[in-house]
Amino acid sequence: MKRRIILCCLLSLSPALRADPVPVKTVVPQAANAPRSFELPAHTEPAEEAKLFCRATGTVRERKVDIGDVVKAGDVLAVIDAPEVDRQVEAAAAAVDAAASRARNAHSNSERAASLVKTRAMAVEEMEQLASITEQLEADLRLRTAELARLKEVQGFSILRAPFDATIAARNVDRGDQVRGDSAGVDGWLFQVVRINELRVVMQAAPGLAMRLSIGREATVRFNELPGKSFAAKVVRSSQSIDPTSGTMRVELLLKNEDRVLPAGLTGTVSFMLEPVAGTFLLPTNTLLNRNGKSLVVLADQGKAKFIEVSQGRNLGELAEVTSSALAGTTVIVSPNAMLREGDAVEATAMPPKTKP
Repeated sequence: MKRRIILCCLLSLSPALRADPVPVKTVVPQAANAPRSFELPAHTEPAEEAKLFCRATGTVRERKVDIGDVVKAGDVLAVIDAPEVDRQVEAAAAAVDAAASRARNAHSNSERAASLVKTRAMAVEEMEQLASITEQLEADLRLRTAELARLKEVQGFSILRAPFDATIAARNVDRGDQVRGDSAGVDGWLFQVVRINELRVVMQAAPGLAMRLSIGREATVRFNELPGKSFAAKVVRSSQSIDPTSGTMRVELLLKNEDRVLPAGLTGTVSFMLEPVAGTFLLPTNTLLNRNGKSLVVLADQGKAKFIEVSQGRNLGELAEVTSSALAGTTVIVSPNAMLREGDAVEATAMPPKTKP
Protein backbone atom coordinates (compact mmCIF):
# COMPACT_ATOMS: atom_id res chain seq x y z
CA MET A 1 0.00 0.00 0.00
CA LYS A 2 2.82 2.45 0.87
CA ARG A 3 4.55 1.68 -2.46
CA ARG A 4 1.41 2.62 -4.40
CA ILE A 5 1.11 5.93 -2.54
CA ILE A 6 4.79 6.79 -3.19
CA LEU A 7 4.46 5.93 -6.92
CA CYS A 8 1.35 8.12 -7.26
CA CYS A 9 3.18 11.03 -5.63
CA LEU A 10 6.14 10.67 -8.00
CA LEU A 11 3.83 10.61 -11.02
CA SER A 12 2.11 13.78 -9.86
CA LEU A 13 5.39 15.63 -9.16
CA SER A 14 7.63 14.60 -12.09
CA PRO A 15 7.09 16.74 -15.26
CA ALA A 16 8.76 14.05 -17.36
CA LEU A 17 6.21 11.43 -16.27
CA ARG A 18 3.15 13.70 -16.18
CA ALA A 19 0.50 12.65 -18.72
CA ASP A 20 -1.16 16.08 -19.01
CA PRO A 21 -0.16 17.97 -22.19
CA VAL A 22 1.89 21.14 -21.76
CA PRO A 23 -0.01 24.25 -22.91
CA VAL A 24 1.99 26.10 -25.59
CA LYS A 25 1.42 28.97 -28.00
CA THR A 26 2.24 28.48 -31.66
CA VAL A 27 2.69 30.47 -34.85
CA VAL A 28 2.67 29.49 -38.49
CA PRO A 29 5.95 30.21 -40.36
CA GLN A 30 5.55 32.99 -42.93
CA ALA A 31 7.12 32.32 -46.31
CA ALA A 32 9.84 34.88 -47.09
CA ASN A 33 8.77 35.73 -50.63
CA ALA A 34 9.79 39.38 -50.91
CA PRO A 35 13.30 40.30 -52.12
CA ARG A 36 15.60 41.45 -49.35
CA SER A 37 18.37 44.03 -49.36
CA PHE A 38 21.93 42.92 -48.57
CA GLU A 39 24.59 45.52 -47.86
CA LEU A 40 28.37 45.09 -47.86
CA PRO A 41 31.28 47.52 -47.49
CA ALA A 42 33.37 48.04 -50.62
CA HIS A 43 35.99 50.35 -52.11
CA THR A 44 36.71 51.70 -55.58
CA GLU A 45 39.73 50.87 -57.73
CA PRO A 46 40.74 52.11 -61.20
CA ALA A 47 39.53 50.04 -64.14
CA GLU A 48 43.17 50.07 -65.33
CA GLU A 49 46.37 51.23 -63.68
CA ALA A 50 50.01 51.34 -64.79
CA LYS A 51 53.37 52.67 -63.69
CA LEU A 52 55.36 53.87 -66.68
CA PHE A 53 59.12 53.34 -66.83
CA CYS A 54 61.62 54.70 -69.35
CA ARG A 55 63.66 52.37 -71.58
CA ALA A 56 66.01 55.10 -72.84
CA THR A 57 68.88 56.49 -70.75
CA GLY A 58 69.16 60.25 -70.88
CA THR A 59 67.88 63.57 -69.57
CA VAL A 60 64.25 64.71 -69.45
CA ARG A 61 63.91 67.44 -72.07
CA GLU A 62 60.15 67.98 -71.76
CA ARG A 63 57.51 66.99 -69.22
CA LYS A 64 54.18 67.65 -70.89
CA VAL A 65 51.73 66.54 -68.17
CA ASP A 66 51.23 66.87 -64.45
CA ILE A 67 49.13 65.26 -61.71
CA GLY A 68 45.41 65.33 -62.50
CA ASP A 69 45.80 65.83 -66.26
CA VAL A 70 43.55 63.70 -68.47
CA VAL A 71 45.32 62.15 -71.48
CA LYS A 72 44.35 60.03 -74.46
CA ALA A 73 46.06 56.82 -75.54
CA GLY A 74 49.25 57.72 -77.43
CA ASP A 75 49.59 61.23 -75.99
CA VAL A 76 53.18 62.29 -75.29
CA LEU A 77 53.90 62.49 -71.57
CA ALA A 78 57.63 63.23 -71.64
CA VAL A 79 60.54 63.49 -74.07
CA ILE A 80 63.98 62.15 -73.13
CA ASP A 81 67.20 63.52 -74.63
CA ALA A 82 69.33 60.47 -75.45
CA PRO A 83 72.19 61.72 -77.71
CA GLU A 84 74.18 58.53 -77.27
CA VAL A 85 71.33 56.52 -78.76
CA ASP A 86 71.00 59.02 -81.61
CA ARG A 87 74.67 58.60 -82.48
CA GLN A 88 74.35 54.82 -82.30
CA VAL A 89 71.47 55.00 -84.78
CA GLU A 90 73.57 57.11 -87.15
CA ALA A 91 76.49 54.68 -86.87
CA ALA A 92 74.21 51.71 -87.45
CA ALA A 93 72.68 53.37 -90.53
CA ALA A 94 76.16 53.98 -91.98
CA ALA A 95 77.09 50.35 -91.28
CA VAL A 96 73.98 49.21 -93.17
CA ASP A 97 74.95 51.36 -96.18
CA ALA A 98 78.47 49.93 -96.20
CA ALA A 99 77.21 46.35 -95.86
CA ALA A 100 74.71 46.93 -98.68
CA SER A 101 77.50 48.21 -100.95
CA ARG A 102 79.67 45.17 -100.21
CA ALA A 103 76.75 42.83 -100.83
CA ARG A 104 75.93 44.48 -104.19
CA ASN A 105 79.58 44.27 -105.31
CA ALA A 106 79.80 40.61 -104.30
CA HIS A 107 76.54 39.84 -106.11
CA SER A 108 77.90 41.44 -109.32
CA ASN A 109 81.13 39.45 -109.05
CA SER A 110 79.13 36.27 -108.54
CA GLU A 111 77.06 36.93 -111.67
CA ARG A 112 80.17 37.60 -113.79
CA ALA A 113 81.79 34.45 -112.47
CA ALA A 114 78.74 32.43 -113.55
CA SER A 115 79.13 33.81 -117.10
CA LEU A 116 82.85 33.03 -117.18
CA VAL A 117 82.25 29.46 -116.04
CA LYS A 118 79.98 28.93 -119.05
CA THR A 119 82.87 29.90 -121.36
CA ARG A 120 85.30 27.92 -119.23
CA ALA A 121 87.27 31.07 -118.48
CA MET A 122 86.92 30.44 -114.75
CA ALA A 123 86.95 27.32 -112.68
CA VAL A 124 83.72 26.18 -111.06
CA GLU A 125 85.43 26.19 -107.67
CA GLU A 126 86.22 29.92 -107.94
CA MET A 127 82.61 30.67 -108.88
CA GLU A 128 81.34 28.72 -105.88
CA GLN A 129 83.75 30.56 -103.60
CA LEU A 130 82.47 33.95 -104.87
CA ALA A 131 78.85 32.76 -104.38
CA SER A 132 79.66 31.81 -100.80
CA ILE A 133 81.20 35.22 -100.14
CA THR A 134 78.06 36.83 -101.57
CA GLU A 135 75.86 34.85 -99.18
CA GLN A 136 78.01 35.85 -96.20
CA LEU A 137 77.86 39.54 -97.14
CA GLU A 138 74.09 39.41 -97.63
CA ALA A 139 73.72 37.77 -94.19
CA ASP A 140 75.92 40.53 -92.75
CA LEU A 141 73.61 43.10 -94.35
CA ARG A 142 70.56 41.50 -92.75
CA LEU A 143 72.32 41.45 -89.37
CA ARG A 144 73.23 45.15 -89.56
CA THR A 145 69.72 46.04 -90.75
CA ALA A 146 68.24 44.26 -87.74
CA GLU A 147 70.62 46.11 -85.42
CA LEU A 148 69.57 49.43 -86.96
CA ALA A 149 65.90 48.53 -86.42
CA ARG A 150 66.63 47.65 -82.77
CA LEU A 151 68.37 50.96 -82.16
CA LYS A 152 65.50 52.86 -83.78
CA GLU A 153 63.14 51.08 -81.38
CA VAL A 154 65.33 52.20 -78.47
CA GLN A 155 65.37 55.70 -79.91
CA GLY A 156 61.58 55.61 -80.00
CA PHE A 157 61.55 54.92 -76.26
CA SER A 158 62.85 58.43 -75.70
CA ILE A 159 59.25 59.57 -76.20
CA LEU A 160 57.04 58.33 -73.36
CA ARG A 161 53.39 57.92 -74.38
CA ALA A 162 50.16 57.11 -72.54
CA PRO A 163 49.22 53.43 -72.97
CA PHE A 164 45.45 54.13 -72.67
CA ASP A 165 43.00 56.95 -71.93
CA ALA A 166 43.94 57.87 -68.39
CA THR A 167 44.41 60.41 -65.62
CA ILE A 168 47.89 61.17 -64.31
CA ALA A 169 47.72 59.98 -60.71
CA ALA A 170 51.37 60.60 -59.80
CA ARG A 171 54.65 61.67 -61.34
CA ASN A 172 58.18 60.94 -60.26
CA VAL A 173 60.17 63.08 -62.70
CA ASP A 174 60.77 66.68 -63.70
CA ARG A 175 62.54 68.48 -66.54
CA GLY A 176 66.28 68.05 -66.38
CA ASP A 177 66.17 64.82 -64.38
CA GLN A 178 68.48 62.01 -65.39
CA VAL A 179 66.71 58.72 -66.12
CA ARG A 180 68.15 55.27 -66.68
CA GLY A 181 66.69 52.97 -69.29
CA ASP A 182 65.20 49.64 -68.19
CA SER A 183 65.64 50.53 -64.53
CA ALA A 184 64.97 47.48 -62.36
CA GLY A 185 64.24 49.49 -59.22
CA VAL A 186 60.64 49.72 -58.04
CA ASP A 187 61.06 53.48 -57.58
CA GLY A 188 62.33 54.07 -61.10
CA TRP A 189 58.92 54.82 -62.63
CA LEU A 190 58.20 58.21 -64.20
CA PHE A 191 54.39 58.39 -64.17
CA GLN A 192 51.51 56.49 -62.62
CA VAL A 193 48.37 56.55 -64.77
CA VAL A 194 44.87 55.33 -63.92
CA ARG A 195 41.73 54.89 -65.98
CA ILE A 196 38.80 56.04 -63.86
CA ASN A 197 36.08 56.68 -66.44
CA GLU A 198 35.09 53.23 -65.16
CA LEU A 199 35.76 52.02 -61.64
CA ARG A 200 36.03 48.62 -60.09
CA VAL A 201 33.98 48.32 -56.92
CA VAL A 202 35.68 45.62 -54.86
CA MET A 203 34.10 43.85 -51.91
CA GLN A 204 34.70 40.72 -49.83
CA ALA A 205 31.54 38.59 -49.62
CA ALA A 206 30.74 35.58 -47.46
CA PRO A 207 30.54 32.37 -49.52
CA GLY A 208 26.76 32.05 -49.19
CA LEU A 209 26.22 35.52 -50.62
CA ALA A 210 29.08 35.46 -53.14
CA MET A 211 27.73 32.29 -54.76
CA ARG A 212 24.37 34.02 -55.34
CA LEU A 213 25.91 37.04 -57.08
CA SER A 214 25.83 36.01 -60.72
CA ILE A 215 27.60 37.98 -63.45
CA GLY A 216 25.43 40.92 -64.47
CA ARG A 217 23.68 41.20 -61.10
CA GLU A 218 22.72 44.84 -60.57
CA ALA A 219 23.58 46.74 -57.40
CA THR A 220 23.45 50.22 -55.91
CA VAL A 221 26.56 51.88 -54.49
CA ARG A 222 26.49 54.75 -52.01
CA PHE A 223 29.23 56.83 -50.43
CA ASN A 224 29.11 58.86 -47.22
CA GLU A 225 31.02 61.64 -48.96
CA LEU A 226 28.13 62.06 -51.43
CA PRO A 227 24.96 61.97 -49.30
CA GLY A 228 21.72 61.48 -51.18
CA LYS A 229 23.43 60.12 -54.29
CA SER A 230 23.53 56.54 -55.49
CA PHE A 231 25.34 54.89 -58.38
CA ALA A 232 24.38 51.87 -60.46
CA ALA A 233 26.89 49.03 -60.80
CA LYS A 234 26.97 45.46 -62.09
CA VAL A 235 28.83 42.35 -60.98
CA VAL A 236 31.48 41.57 -63.61
CA ARG A 237 33.72 38.97 -61.97
CA SER A 238 34.61 37.10 -58.79
CA SER A 239 37.75 35.30 -57.71
CA GLN A 240 35.93 31.95 -57.45
CA SER A 241 38.26 31.25 -54.54
CA ILE A 242 37.53 31.59 -50.83
CA ASP A 243 40.33 33.23 -48.88
CA PRO A 244 41.35 30.81 -46.10
CA THR A 245 42.21 33.67 -43.74
CA SER A 246 39.06 35.80 -44.02
CA GLY A 247 36.68 33.10 -45.25
CA THR A 248 35.39 35.48 -47.95
CA MET A 249 35.46 35.72 -51.74
CA ARG A 250 36.56 38.77 -53.75
CA VAL A 251 33.74 40.11 -55.92
CA GLU A 252 34.17 42.99 -58.39
CA LEU A 253 31.53 45.27 -59.85
CA LEU A 254 31.86 47.80 -62.67
CA LEU A 255 30.67 51.36 -62.10
CA LYS A 256 30.47 53.94 -64.90
CA ASN A 257 32.25 57.17 -63.99
CA GLU A 258 32.37 59.13 -67.26
CA ASP A 259 32.38 62.52 -65.50
CA ARG A 260 35.12 61.30 -63.10
CA VAL A 261 33.17 62.44 -60.03
CA LEU A 262 34.32 59.44 -58.02
CA PRO A 263 38.02 58.91 -57.23
CA ALA A 264 39.71 55.57 -56.86
CA GLY A 265 40.18 54.39 -53.28
CA LEU A 266 36.81 55.65 -52.01
CA THR A 267 35.02 53.46 -49.44
CA GLY A 268 31.27 52.94 -49.75
CA THR A 269 28.39 50.48 -49.39
CA VAL A 270 27.04 48.10 -52.02
CA SER A 271 23.35 47.12 -51.81
CA PHE A 272 21.84 44.08 -53.54
CA MET A 273 18.18 43.07 -53.80
CA LEU A 274 18.10 39.26 -53.72
CA GLU A 275 15.28 36.78 -53.81
CA PRO A 276 15.08 34.59 -50.67
CA VAL A 277 16.58 31.12 -50.74
CA ALA A 278 14.00 28.36 -51.28
CA GLY A 279 12.66 27.12 -47.95
CA THR A 280 13.24 30.43 -46.15
CA PHE A 281 10.63 31.52 -43.61
CA LEU A 282 10.08 34.33 -41.12
CA LEU A 283 9.60 33.37 -37.47
CA PRO A 284 9.49 35.35 -34.22
CA THR A 285 12.94 35.46 -32.69
CA ASN A 286 11.61 33.88 -29.47
CA THR A 287 10.91 30.62 -31.32
CA LEU A 288 14.62 29.94 -31.79
CA LEU A 289 16.72 27.79 -29.48
CA ASN A 290 20.46 27.30 -29.45
CA ARG A 291 21.66 23.97 -28.14
CA ASN A 292 25.13 22.52 -28.63
CA GLY A 293 25.90 25.18 -31.21
CA LYS A 294 22.83 24.34 -33.33
CA SER A 295 19.82 26.55 -34.13
CA LEU A 296 16.57 24.70 -33.39
CA VAL A 297 12.84 25.30 -33.39
CA VAL A 298 10.16 23.14 -31.73
CA LEU A 299 7.12 22.07 -33.73
CA ALA A 300 3.70 21.15 -32.34
CA ASP A 301 3.34 18.04 -34.48
CA GLN A 302 0.12 16.03 -33.90
CA GLY A 303 0.07 17.03 -30.24
CA LYS A 304 3.75 16.20 -29.69
CA ALA A 305 6.87 18.33 -29.42
CA LYS A 306 9.25 17.83 -32.33
CA PHE A 307 12.68 19.48 -32.53
CA ILE A 308 14.16 20.33 -35.95
CA GLU A 309 17.41 22.04 -36.90
CA VAL A 310 17.22 25.22 -39.00
CA SER A 311 19.71 27.55 -40.64
CA GLN A 312 19.40 31.00 -39.12
CA GLY A 313 19.66 34.05 -41.38
CA ARG A 314 19.28 37.76 -40.70
CA ASN A 315 17.76 39.10 -37.52
CA LEU A 316 15.04 41.57 -38.50
CA GLY A 317 14.06 42.68 -35.02
CA GLU A 318 11.01 40.78 -33.80
CA LEU A 319 11.33 38.39 -36.73
CA ALA A 320 14.25 36.32 -37.99
CA GLU A 321 14.93 34.51 -41.25
CA VAL A 322 15.27 30.75 -40.93
CA THR A 323 15.77 28.18 -43.66
CA SER A 324 14.50 24.60 -43.55
CA SER A 325 12.29 22.74 -46.00
CA ALA A 326 10.75 20.90 -43.00
CA LEU A 327 9.02 24.12 -41.85
CA ALA A 328 6.47 24.16 -44.66
CA GLY A 329 2.93 23.56 -43.37
CA THR A 330 3.93 23.32 -39.69
CA THR A 331 3.17 25.19 -36.46
CA VAL A 332 6.09 26.38 -34.34
CA ILE A 333 6.05 26.74 -30.55
CA VAL A 334 6.72 30.24 -29.22
CA SER A 335 9.09 30.57 -26.23
CA PRO A 336 9.48 26.79 -25.71
CA ASN A 337 9.96 25.72 -22.10
CA ALA A 338 13.53 24.70 -21.29
CA MET A 339 12.14 21.47 -19.78
CA LEU A 340 10.36 20.52 -23.00
CA ARG A 341 11.70 17.34 -24.55
CA GLU A 342 11.23 15.50 -27.84
CA GLY A 343 7.87 13.70 -27.88
CA ASP A 344 6.32 15.56 -24.93
CA ALA A 345 2.57 16.03 -25.24
CA VAL A 346 1.59 19.66 -25.99
CA GLU A 347 -1.68 21.57 -26.21
CA ALA A 348 -1.30 24.26 -28.87
CA THR A 349 -2.98 27.65 -28.94
CA ALA A 350 -2.46 29.60 -32.16
CA MET A 351 -1.17 33.20 -31.97
CA PRO A 352 -1.79 35.86 -34.63
CA PRO A 353 1.19 36.21 -37.00
CA LYS A 354 3.60 39.10 -36.52
CA THR A 355 3.70 41.72 -39.24
CA LYS A 356 6.56 41.37 -41.70
CA PRO A 357 9.10 44.16 -41.43
